[in-house]
Amino acid sequence: MVSRCPAKNATDDGPSSAVVRLFRERFDNFDPQWLIRCPGRVNLIGEHIDYSDYSVLPMAIEHSTWIAVGPSSERTVQLINEEEEKYPPFTLAISDSFSGASTNGAVPKWHHYFLAGWRGILESLAQREGVNTEAEALQRAKGMRAVVASRIPPSAGLSSSSALVCAAALATLCVQSADFGAGDGGGQEIFEHISKKELAEIATHAERFVGLEGGGMDQACECLARRGEALRIDFRPLGWRAVQLPENALFAVLHSNTEMNKTASAYYNQRVVECRIAAQVIAKQSGCLPADTDWRSVRTLRQVAALLGKDAQPEQMLTLVDEHLAKRCQGQQQQKLADGLHTREEICAILDCSDAQLAQWSLNANTQNMTEFWLAKRARHVYAEAARVLEFERVCREGREDNGTVAKLGELMNASHLSCAQLFECSCPELDQTVANCLSAGCIGARLTGAGWGGCAVALVDKNKSAQLEANGLHVLFWSEPCEGIEVFPFSG
Repeated sequence: MVSRCPAKNATDDGPSSAVVRLFRERFDNFDPQWLIRCPGRVNLIGEHIDYSDYSVLPMAIEHSTWIAVGPSSERTVQLINEEEEKYPPFTLAISDSFSGASTNGAVPKWHHYFLAGWRGILESLAQREGVNTEAEALQRAKGMRAVVASRIPPSAGLSSSSALVCAAALATLCVQSADFGAGDGGGQEIFEHISKKELAEIATHAERFVGLEGGGMDQACECLARRGEALRIDFRPLGWRAVQLPENALFAVLHSNTEMNKTASAYYNQRVVECRIAAQVIAKQSGCLPADTDWRSVRTLRQVAALLGKDAQPEQMLTLVDEHLAKRCQGQQQQKLADGLHTREEICAILDCSDAQLAQWSLNANTQNMTEFWLAKRARHVYAEAARVLEFERVCREGREDNGTVAKLGELMNASHLSCAQLFECSCPELDQTVANCLSAGCIGARLTGAGWGGCAVALVDKNKSAQLEANGLHVLFWSEPCEGIEVFPFSG
């Protein structure tokens, strides 16, 4: 049976009622003033290319994070999670501020994600009102109390952490907006002061407080999604458009039974850096840079494609990847070199820079000790995956009623997973087996979704055959059609 989107009121059974009850229990029987709902997301195609500025194609899912929030007379941010044993309560004195979670490899706590959204909104409101110092911004900030309940499986590739950051940012906006001149808070009219697009950008930037250098796909989908539609999301500038999926398309989300916290590992940030350096090397060696710039100004693979006049046709960049990143050689190391394995010293020689300059202009806080970089493999994935996104959208647009449409979409999803596994190396044996199980059970296409290294796969199926697939032994976590993005509801008990 297909799941439906959550009801838009606070009296239904479920997480909305749970956060209200717990808010009353923990805060002297006071009612919250607002309820926030932010969905998770499943990426249908376009994995690990948002931070290279290429378009992605996700959809929001029913499973959401809910926050009940209200102002407090105390100068604190008081946070309660429905799962208190797993996620203990936390209180921050506003005067102490929040400069971010530790970057020493420790896993961020749940409250760090909330406080990242809180800090992001405070910074944005302060900038809008010309508040020049952190101390002044904190002095104007209201105390607040919040209760969180999430139905998004954690560490599953469904963007539970970004949903919490986005929801926390909106909750903070509701509480703080009057004091910062942004309005009186309230319902959907809050987005007249800070749009959903701006909220997504604020939340994306705020994730630096939990040590993640993401591209913005998760936040854009969770804030901008509309019921019944997938989204093609573009970056720099942020833009989006609806994608109508085939009438008979239904998506199954399946857990691989292994988790990966992407912020706790350097893997994610390593891929960001490898893509950045690949772009810088291509730019340097191809001679495409304007006379008044150098390689340090290049940050993404799409940027270098645009400099070469190939922005609209990313697949044309694959030849240049082979030319500039895949080193030619003979002997036992041939495959490694053909895949673009570069040492730190080799990259410095190509870019004509010191090791300290490479660390400053190309690495990030979590990758300072990297010594080897797989440049060609990562760039091949990005350019080919970017082309698959464009083709996925074209197939949806031109053949929505064609019986062959879902088959073509399935082929693109299968190719995407193969590239993620072999070129970007962000899969794992459990995910590969989950994808194989989907295909053997009769799914049309399947691929990992999210950062990878564990978590979930998404499978495309014919809507009329979902029961048959489960009878064939397909263990589905949930079925989903596209759901609505982030929402706020004034609460009146």
